[in-house]
Amino acid sequence: MKILIAVPHTGYHDKELSHVITVFDHNNAEYEFVTGQPGYAKGTLGGRIYAPLSFSDVILHRDSEFDAIAILGGHGGQAHFWNSPDLLELVKIFRIQRKVIGAISTAPVVLARAGILKKRPATVINGPPIREMLKADVKFEDKPVVFMDRIVTARNPEDGKRFAELIIEYILGNPEFNGPQVVPAPNKLGFDI
Repeated sequence: MKILIAVPHTGYHDKELSHVITVFDHNNAEYEFVTGQPGYAKGTLGGRIYAPLSFSDVILHRDSEFDAIAILGGHGGQAHFWNSPDLLELVKIFRIQRKVIGAISTAPVVLARAGILKKRPATVINGPPIREMLKADVKFEDKPVVFMDRIVTARNPEDGKRFAELIIEYILGNPEFNGPQVVPAPNKLGFDI
């Protein structure tokens, strides 16, 4: 199982990323970071990660390698992803190929603008992103996490753990019918929460 994690090159939410990769690591999922242009990405809390891939690299050469994409949000998601033609195209390609697509915080707007959420239920962080979702004819649901038909959306960075678990569950089967199949990631004290 291999997952693409889309990280804004500035302004990603460090804790959101931490929650997501903790679950992926705990379930032995392989992942690679992707952004608009390869290089170091900076988080709002000072974290740094290296994203070796660009969206166009994946579109042109590597889309078949991945089972899913998890798109991070934060201020950077809004600034760098909402109007990224390459990311919008990648989302459409993944949808056509029936891959799992996830977006958290401000990033569900990307899915809406790519046209894959029209008349479908989804959630997004409070504020202007809700208006963007409604403009795209999305059925906004005021819930922490919404999932349906291999698409997972989550509202806040704190929802990152369940968001990542659902992506894994879709890769392994279908959480809509089969129930949880992942190994829950432990909290910092080593106990499941």
